[in-house]
Amino acid sequence: MKTETIHNTTTVYRSSMRPDVWTDDPALAEAIAWADAHPHAWRIVTGTKSKAFGRNSCVYIGWAQRSMAPDAILERVSHFHRLATGTEPHLSPEHIMCWRAKFTFDHYGEVGFAGGFFQQHDAKHPRLCLTLDYTPLTLQQVIDRFLGWCQHDYLTERVTADGQVVRQIGGGHG
Repeated sequence: MKTETIHNTTTVYRSSMRPDVWTDDPALAEAIAWADAHPHAWRIVTGTKSKAFGRNSCVYIGWAQRSMAPDAILERVSHFHRLATGTEPHLSPEHIMCWRAKFTFDHYGEVGFAGGFFQQHDAKHPRLCLTLDYTPLTLQQVIDRFLGWCQHDYLTERVTADGQVVRQIGGGHG
C-alpha cells in the first residue's frame, strides 16, 4: 500500500459586509457581490421591516425562513437578488414577483416604508392576495400594480391591506 497526501485548494466567496456569509459556489458569488455593493439588501433580508422580503417573509422556502444562520441568509439574499434584478429563471423582469422585489429594493428606507398583506375582494369573498411593501407616497401605485396582477375572473369590489380597506371600487371594476 502506498499513502499519499493530497492538498486541495478551495476558492471561497465571502461577503465583506457580512463575513459570516460565504460560499464556495460560484453561482452564489454574484449575489454576495451584489448585496455587498448594495448593503441595504442585507438589511432587507435579515430584518423584519420588509413584509415581502424580510426574514419572516413567506416568499422564502423552508429552512431559509426566519433563521439567521449564514446559509439561510445567503439563500434569502440570493433569491432576493434574482428577483430584484429580473434574473429569476422562468419569470420575466416585468412579472409581479420581480416588480415587488425591485420596488422593495428601490424604496427600502424611505419615510413610512411598511409592508402588508393585500387582498382582492369581490362582493362575497376575498380572492387573490399578495404581500407587498409600500410607502405612504407609493400606496396607490402599489394598489394599481396589485390590481393589474389580479386576474379578472372576479369583479373587484375592494382591496384591503392587513384587513383594512385601502381602496373601494364602485361597480366592481378592477
